[in-house]
Amino acid sequence: MIMATKAYKYYACSQMYYLVANYGMGTNRLINYFKVHKNIYSKFKTRLKLENPILLYKFKLKIPTINSFENERFENAVDLVKDFKEANNDVQTGSLLIRKWIFVNKNKRVSEKMINLIKREKPEVFKNSFNRDNYKKTSYFNESKKHNSYVRNNLIEMNFNTPNVVGVDGTNLKIELNNFYYKTKLNCMISYDCDLKTIVAYNFDKNENSNSSLKVFKRINEYSVNTKSNKVIQSNKGLAFSCEKIFEYINKNNNIVHSMSKRGFKHYASTESLNRWVKEKFFKTYGCEFKNIQNFYDTFRKFVYNFNKLQFLKYNIFDQKKLTFIK
Repeated sequence: MIMATKAYKYYACSQMYYLVANYGMGTNRLINYFKVHKNIYSKFKTRLKLENPILLYKFKLKIPTINSFENERFENAVDLVKDFKEANNDVQTGSLLIRKWIFVNKNKRVSEKMINLIKREKPEVFKNSFNRDNYKKTSYFNESKKHNSYVRNNLIEMNFNTPNVVGVDGTNLKIELNNFYYKTKLNCMISYDCDLKTIVAYNFDKNENSNSSLKVFKRINEYSVNTKSNKVIQSNKGLAFSCEKIFEYINKNNNIVHSMSKRGFKHYASTESLNRWVKEKFFKTYGCEFKNIQNFYDTFRKFVYNFNKLQFLKYNIFDQKKLTFIK
């Protein structure tokens, strides 16, 4: 509740002091209005060494300026974030890594929520201060430069009616194995035929990586050969897709071309929509509890088969073997 926060109490007491000193309003009436205990108001005046506001109003004395609320925890967290930035050469990173670094190196606990608040309230703390021209490039920047060399152009743009497109994306599935004894999270790299809305290929791994992407790309290539139609593979610009393995594989095969979305945009609306729908439908149908990992794989394979079969019936397609390729 916001009224229980220190920031609100400070704000309410400062407003009460101003209203009494400027307009002579009754203190008890204001206490009831702002829902602040009279002891808190008394401590507020004592801590800031403020004169009696009634005397200020009565004798028309100058009203002192009350500074805005300063959260001690917030200011301490700002200092710790600044220490992180200085120690790591202003590298841009996420709140989770900053929190862990502060705990390991400063033995202090700062929540990710607090770090995100600092990003909003004091963005200048996260602004890079180094000059790239005079800064010695580290392996991080060299890796980024190498990564950019494998980025492909966006061949789809916002034209969602482009034919022969296969959308690829990764999604995480949280499952429970062996009667709740073991919980795990698997990344499913999954691809869809955007014309038929069917699942072309998928691969499970611990995280989204280039090896998982390559396996899916190979199956898409076989799918392209089976259907006798060249395919445009649409993905984002993540490291799992803009890497040497994928780049060389695409160049060696003429049946497929690779297209990447622009930074900051959803790479393909239908892929995002299907990914979410498949994930929700799978857990709604089979739940998240499985005997073992193989039981989960078999269940997901069954789900994909039924999903594609439904799509074939929907689009009145009978030659299923030629139009789908699942492993």
